[in-house]
Amino acid sequence: MRAHEPLGVAFVGCGNIAGPYAETMKPHADRLRLVGAFDINPEATTAFAAKHGCKAYSSLEELLADEAVELAVNLTTHLAHAEVTQRLLRGRKHVHSEKPLAATRDDAQACLDLAAERGLQLTCSPFVILGEAQQAFKKAVSDGLIGEPREVYAEMNWSRIETWHPAPAPFYGPGAGPLLDVGCYPLHVLTQVFGSVASVRAMAGTRLAERTVASGPNAGQKFRVRSHDHACVLMEFRSGLRARLTTSFLALKSAQQGIEAHGTAGSLRLESVIAFNSPLWLFRQGGDDWQRVPVSDDAYRGVEWARGLLDAAEALRTGRPPTCPGAAAYHILDICLAALEAAKSGTTIPVASTCP
Repeated sequence: MRAHEPLGVAFVGCGNIAGPYAETMKPHADRLRLVGAFDINPEATTAFAAKHGCKAYSSLEELLADEAVELAVNLTTHLAHAEVTQRLLRGRKHVHSEKPLAATRDDAQACLDLAAERGLQLTCSPFVILGEAQQAFKKAVSDGLIGEPREVYAEMNWSRIETWHPAPAPFYGPGAGPLLDVGCYPLHVLTQVFGSVASVRAMAGTRLAERTVASGPNAGQKFRVRSHDHACVLMEFRSGLRARLTTSFLALKSAQQGIEAHGTAGSLRLESVIAFNSPLWLFRQGGDDWQRVPVSDDAYRGVEWARGLLDAAEALRTGRPPTCPGAAAYHILDICLAALEAAKSGTTIPVASTCP
């Protein structure tokens, strides 16, 4: 372990999200160093490496053979996550994966088991609890500003992916859909703040079955939704807290992407689950109106994609547990899969895993 040097990082996957990861790493050159990147599309690898000044690996094996790479970041498509993560772990690299950790519980558990067997760190997005506004929300709850939390409402009414993404079809396919793809953000905050979910009920389905790509080389191409495009989940936490989560890829635009927590002494409203500088509001019993809760003056505007990598790097350098371990991502996946099972069966489904 190179205790006083920046952590050597390599990307597997040079698609849409790789650029924001790389750009937000640059201000942290003292802690993170982008060594190289690989994509199954050689042209994408070459273009990314040229733009960001790193090595262009010709194969995954070449990346694994590079001793300068300590942490591999899995930015591949949804269904490839588990296979790629396991190949990286077998190659003796610590791994940070984009969400979801896997498409099935068995594949996700295999990733956790392999990391533990090899003595490697496995972290996974989402990492939004690391945002300044999300930390302020967590502190307000733990400080008792709303008394004992009793009900929570979370919304992730995302826009139609096809209106901006050049290759949107996988987001509507197996292993994805709004619950797994964006519902994981509020679930990450909720489980980090309120603990583990014990059981779920849900409704899920398709509201707009045929979609049309709006931009990029596939503009005008139509495709079918093969998973779900909306879901509404009722959750009971092990603490007894109850919550509702709605997720959707139907809205053309929606302002409902936040969390409201209601307790015995007040209510707390986080306007955005993902923006690190989101406004945070408190209404106390006996008050006249919502009051703004201070968030750090230097809160990052939007999402700092490198934040999860910075946390992973600090954990590796100091030996402390990471904030977003694979086990936490497994619990989120377990909640999502249980919700889809509940929607299909019309019954309450228990969630066996717990959030560390």
